[in-house]
Amino acid sequence: MLGLPLAGLLILGIDGEHHFSTLPYYAEEGLIETWRPEARRVSAFSLINQDGDAFHSDSLEGTVWLAAFYSTRAPHVAQMTKQLLWPNFRYRAEDDIATICFTLDAEHDQPEILQEYVSRNTRYNSHSGKWQFLTGDQEIIDRLISESFMIQRDPAEPDNIATLWLVDSYGYLRGVYHAASEDAIKDAVEDIALLQKEMDEKAYARKKAIKKALQAPPLPVLGPEDHTVPAFVFLDMDSLEFSHRDIKNRLRIVDFFFTRCPTICPMMSSQMARMQDILRERDMQDDVLLLSHSVDPEHDRPEQLRSYGERIGLNPNQWQLLTGEKASIYAMAKEGYFLTALESDTTAGGFFHSDLFALVDRSGQIRGYYDGTSTTEVDQLLDDAEQLWILNQ
Repeated sequence: MLGLPLAGLLILGIDGEHHFSTLPYYAEEGLIETWRPEARRVSAFSLINQDGDAFHSDSLEGTVWLAAFYSTRAPHVAQMTKQLLWPNFRYRAEDDIATICFTLDAEHDQPEILQEYVSRNTRYNSHSGKWQFLTGDQEIIDRLISESFMIQRDPAEPDNIATLWLVDSYGYLRGVYHAASEDAIKDAVEDIALLQKEMDEKAYARKKAIKKALQAPPLPVLGPEDHTVPAFVFLDMDSLEFSHRDIKNRLRIVDFFFTRCPTICPMMSSQMARMQDILRERDMQDDVLLLSHSVDPEHDRPEQLRSYGERIGLNPNQWQLLTGEKASIYAMAKEGYFLTALESDTTAGGFFHSDLFALVDRSGQIRGYYDGTSTTEVDQLLDDAEQLWILNQ
């Protein structure tokens, strides 16, 4: 029997039936309908291709690709080759779709062996380089197979893997197929079409956003003349220092909250979580950082923040919860962002803080304030952040 990934094929099935308007994602626990931080993404790798050249995973950014795992001298190589030939030919003129194979026998599959195999099977392609067959350190390849692609290999036949994965243009796993199934490639081609639709819709939305940003009036610069948010050092959810240096030229959306807040904080955190997802949908996740500062740092230590973040679906690459010395946090609210943070005997929960989100540009200037409990104002915040992002401000 050919090898299968852990629960992937069992959950989705291999009968070719799909029940999604777009494709699901995959996590260690199985299939998830929409992106979440635990969605599995192929780790960065550097191997050698059939031409003897270094091949880095970052060269696949913006490319949808099918991943396969076998040796050129495996007993089932003919079946695997037959399955891969059709999409390779079908998308021969499309630069953003590729086939990537990982050898299970690096000792035998040296570049000259792989080059002959790829050349023989892609001679009808008009585009070179669409089919990459990778070799290198077998331990690295094996680790990639087990960790990134979640494939559990049969100990009796470790080099007999029939799993094919579809990887989107961001490196996330989006479809899984059994190469021995007659419908495997038919299903994969249908799924590639769905990913192409996603990419086309994002490209159209980006085009509209650029046009809107270029026509919109510039956002104001708020606060005293020449004011920029001052340097800071706080603690993150892992008890590590997080400072102004970690902003790394990103836009910021900032608020103040506390985990025991009985009033507005749950609404504000919900809006932050919504922004986290929308920023990712707009491809802004690497350039806009969400920062939430606890106004109750004596209780909200890193372990408390981590637990809170897990409950609300926080992705630490996009959103940081910060704690530290109370005086420093309150001073940052007042003098850095011109927001309120203080203890209060008359306020529910014992603390009073602003219900506003602050938008800060790459140079540290405040460009807008928005009601963090209002979906309408948060939507405007997202549009304003996108304007700054497009204009590189």
